[in-house]
Amino acid sequence: MELALPLVLFILGMLGGLSKKAFKVSSAFAALASLSIVALVFNLKPVEGKLLGLPVYIDGFSLIFMLILGILGFSASLYSIPYMERHPGKEWVYAVAYNAFLLSMFLILITSNLVWFVFFWELMTLSSFILITWDEKDFDPGIKYYIAMHILTTFPLFISLGVSYSFLGSLDAMTYPNLKSLPSSATLLLYASFLIAFMAKSGIVPFHFWVPSTYKVAPSNISSLLAGAMEKIAVFGLIRIMYTALPTPKSIGYLVALLGAVTLTVGTLYALRESDAKKLLAYHSIGQMGYIWLGIGIGLSLDSPLGALGMFAGIFHALNHSLFKGSLFLSAGSVEYATGETNLDNLGGLAERMKWTGLATLLASLAISGVPPFNGFLSKWLIYTAGYNSGDMVLSFGAVLAVFISAVTLASFIKFYTSQFGGESERYRDVSEVPLSMVVPQLILSSLCLIIGIFPALVVPLINEPIGAPISTSLYLNFDSTAFSPLIFGLLIVTLAFGTYIGLEPRGEEAEPWDCGASFIERDEYRVRAHHYYLKYEEKVGNFYAFGDWAYSVGASLVNAIVRFYVWIAKYFVKIVDTPYTKVRGVSDLRKHKVMYIDEELFLPFIRFLMVARNVLKCPSFDTLMTISLVLLLILLIFAGWGI
Repeated sequence: MELALPLVLFILGMLGGLSKKAFKVSSAFAALASLSIVALVFNLKPVEGKLLGLPVYIDGFSLIFMLILGILGFSASLYSIPYMERHPGKEWVYAVAYNAFLLSMFLILITSNLVWFVFFWELMTLSSFILITWDEKDFDPGIKYYIAMHILTTFPLFISLGVSYSFLGSLDAMTYPNLKSLPSSATLLLYASFLIAFMAKSGIVPFHFWVPSTYKVAPSNISSLLAGAMEKIAVFGLIRIMYTALPTPKSIGYLVALLGAVTLTVGTLYALRESDAKKLLAYHSIGQMGYIWLGIGIGLSLDSPLGALGMFAGIFHALNHSLFKGSLFLSAGSVEYATGETNLDNLGGLAERMKWTGLATLLASLAISGVPPFNGFLSKWLIYTAGYNSGDMVLSFGAVLAVFISAVTLASFIKFYTSQFGGESERYRDVSEVPLSMVVPQLILSSLCLIIGIFPALVVPLINEPIGAPISTSLYLNFDSTAFSPLIFGLLIVTLAFGTYIGLEPRGEEAEPWDCGASFIERDEYRVRAHHYYLKYEEKVGNFYAFGDWAYSVGASLVNAIVRFYVWIAKYFVKIVDTPYTKVRGVSDLRKHKVMYIDEELFLPFIRFLMVARNVLKCPSFDTLMTISLVLLLILLIFAGWGI
């Protein structure tokens, strides 16, 4: 069966950790596996059956998100081959975690059973946690991510399993189609549990708090996958459950759209004031997920053709976001690889020294800003159109808000690009371009942003097949005629060529600034820094940021209070038991131990969870966190085996 090929290649990638060049071998197998997923998308029809005992269901939605995973997986894996040489560690751990991360996302997309869905979801969380904490720059963001994912995603998903089982009576019957037969009293609880889980994994406000710090400390190839692929797995879950499995009322659609509108506003406005490259991109990931949720919310709210158009636009933007955000994180990683910096205030003048990285960054920045003829413009425009023409006050307001926020996105990426590549800087005069296998993935992703923008008919049929939006008679014809019109295409090429020539043409001789006889000031001292760009704007909307900071601190205090209260009660019922293996307090300690006696701790899952909760603000041991995930995986595996 064709589906077995990616599975085999990912397993070979894990085994590649045994080789002397584990980083390269495991990344190469992961790249091949990802390419095979892309090939499946264009050669596989919707299918239902079993793969090695795993119940499989692949429809049009599965194929769309398989394409996203395949493209991002290939690009990030190719990028990893030289990049990970600067991030040393136990290579076999990386090989297993990296390939397991990609494999778990692939299996989530193809399974038809809810128990297996949650099992692979937990595997995705565990493997991504290992990768996020790989560099050990700061262990706290990894802890924050881990705790957030288990409290806000694993726990709600376990509730959904319990509710489904109580009514269906069989683990084997817990498939997506059977969820439609549940009574309304059960579906209400399912709406809440699934929505919380998918909000948290997507980084939707107010569950976005883990995103900026996590994406900053993770290696850039992993940040690219987190933003470009893992977040889309949550979007897939939202669509699979709310759009195809459960009979979703319009009120849920309005809630999804409202959450999207709030998220795109908060994420983008916070990105505007950020001066760290990776944190800026992380906030924009939050904002762009808001656009996606707004489109999907429109699709869930409206039964009309505009509703189908909104759903199409949301999924189209999910594909587009995976391309330009994946490219931008890889570009930020390349700049850090060459300069050792992610602080935009300390960067500049890299356009002449890193031309290809600069080009990829420019293309992706224009795409995320919604500038025509890039892909981001098309998907955002369709979201605006569907929402504004809906005639609904809430959806129309969300669409209008999205238009204005798109301008803020452009302003933010003007700062992002020019702070790194604009001007001149003597500090980085010896910097050179990154290795070719790091440049090519950036150019692949950023070029696809332009290609899909000009030739949208390449992906429109795939996206629209499971939706049936009214684009076959109007919008699709416009796409098709624009994409393949020799006249329009020729004009675009001429315009781009002329603009490139004007931009690169030397304009006279360069002269030193006249200093009026004052003492000489180094050029780096008087150039505009990233944090100078929008100071006046920040002053005008300072109350918004102050309110956001206050809300964040209140939320964090509330979470801490809940954890402390939970531990305070638990200590009267459970004796906290420690073991010699809790001395392993980080990834570095884990790598020093050749043998982890993890089996001896499998009987202490809840006790160990209390230890994690007690030490949230400190640094719980790495093996404690591993134990929790492994126990949950073991429980799910046992139940899934019984059900099948």
